[in-house]
Amino acid sequence: MSLLATTLLILSITTPIFCRPAPVVLPAGPILNQIPNYEFGYEFGDGLGTAQHRAEVADGTGAVRGRYGFRDLQGLYRNVEYIADQNGYRAVIRSNEPGTASQSAGDAVFLVRPPPPAVVAQGLRRPVLLVAQ
Repeated sequence: MSLLATTLLILSITTPIFCRPAPVVLPAGPILNQIPNYEFGYEFGDGLGTAQHRAEVADGTGAVRGRYGFRDLQGLYRNVEYIADQNGYRAVIRSNEPGTASQSAGDAVFLVRPPPPAVVAQGLRRPVLLVAQ
C-alpha cells in the first residue's frame, strides 16, 4: 500500500473522532426557571390637558396586574385594569369614548359612560373642505 493510500485510510478513520463537537457541561445543581418580580409605572401629560398613565406589577408566581389609560383635554378617557395569571387575561375597561358600549366580550368587561358634550359636538360638525389656492 502506498504512503498516500495509508495516510488517507488513517485520516478517514480518525477524522470523525477529531471533528466531534465538544461535550456540553451542565451545572451540577438543578436549573430553576424563576419568574421575576417587577414593578414599573409612569404618568405624564403634555401640559395642554392630555395625560397618560401605566403601572404594572408581577408577583413572581406568573401573575401580572396592571392598569393604563389616558384622558384628553375634552374629557375623553379610557382606563383599563387587568390581571393575567393561570386563569388567563381579564380586563375591566372604563371609557366614555364614542362608539363604545357597556358589554362583556370574552374576559373583558366594558363600563361605558356617555362621551363629553365637546366630543359629541365635534362629531356633529360638518367637514371642512380645504381648497388649494
